[in-house]
Amino acid sequence: MVMAGSTLSAQAMKDVMPLRDAFAVLFFVSVGMLFNPLVLIENPLAVLATVLVILLVKSLAAWGIMRAFGHDDERALTIAASLAQIGEFSFILIVMGVNLAIVPQVASDLVVAGAMASILINPLLFRLIDRKFPARPKPEQTA
Repeated sequence: MVMAGSTLSAQAMKDVMPLRDAFAVLFFVSVGMLFNPLVLIENPLAVLATVLVILLVKSLAAWGIMRAFGHDDERALTIAASLAQIGEFSFILIVMGVNLAIVPQVASDLVVAGAMASILINPLLFRLIDRKFPARPKPEQTA
């Protein structure tokens, strides 16, 4: 927080960007190694059901909680879309589950396919929200 406004923050960001990019590449390569494309052919309905559960259950829960706390639809939908995907941690958990013989490989394949689909669909959800709620100009701040 202290460095955020300093000239050192720009230099620090410049220094770590290549490292961040390298980890992003490593992440997507490792996810690609987990993904079994045959699951899309062998179990397309199960993949679709998994994606729908990920997107709908998480989104509806987040939307409901936001509305229960009195937030407007725009904010509730934005938060719901933000939480509509599962990501990195789910990959770790599902691999551990398979390694410990708690989760069958088929379930792992479904979760990985569902996670990848939810990550791909997420930007589309934000576009839909942006169309429904066009950007409003920010109110001018008075000093």
